[in-house]
Amino acid sequence: MLVGLLYLSLTVAATGLISPWWLFLAVPLIYLRLALALHELLHVCPAEEVSWFHRLTMVFESPLCLGYREHRAIHFAHHRFASTDKDPELYQIVGGPWRALANAMISPERGFAGWVRRHGLSRSLAIEGAVRCAAFITLATLAPIAFLAYWIALRLSVGLASYVFHYALHNSDGVLGTFPLPVSSPLVRAAGILFGREPVLILTEHERHHLWPRVRARDLLHLPEPR
Repeated sequence: MLVGLLYLSLTVAATGLISPWWLFLAVPLIYLRLALALHELLHVCPAEEVSWFHRLTMVFESPLCLGYREHRAIHFAHHRFASTDKDPELYQIVGGPWRALANAMISPERGFAGWVRRHGLSRSLAIEGAVRCAAFITLATLAPIAFLAYWIALRLSVGLASYVFHYALHNSDGVLGTFPLPVSSPLVRAAGILFGREPVLILTEHERHHLWPRVRARDLLHLPEPR
């Protein structure tokens, strides 16, 4: 439903029913809820058990990007080797905040390049990647202004979310690990109002998430306090 809502917002902007400027409000509000839903699906369902639509994970974040199967493998490796040299997300964790933010902003491209470098270009990735790339180019050609607004809003959402999820939660003044979200309670409450309680819980209870990765965000508070 959330993916459909995201595409609907792009469609109504492309057809002129709303101004493309509204996408800068709609896309972050939808995407951050969608990101949690996809994240929780990754933890419980392999690619073979989800629909082709979910395997594409086609939110048009880049002409060349990974699909469900690859994102799942990367995320599982992040859990297994969090903040170590074997963590495929380490490039978003090490260094200072500005370096981490810059890497988060280009994480779709870096993720794709890193995957192909390590694993090569499989048949499934080549086919699904070609579909994603063709859809990206088609939409950009048919509705360039609306798609540009959508793409900028989406990439800002993807980049900032990735920065918080990786750097803010796994780097504490240069010490790598898994840490509580370093923001004040009023800011957490405001984020909950804007983006929903569960997307915020996966951040505030991220230590619990790493201990119990298959537990849904809404249930993390019921688990024991991390040591």
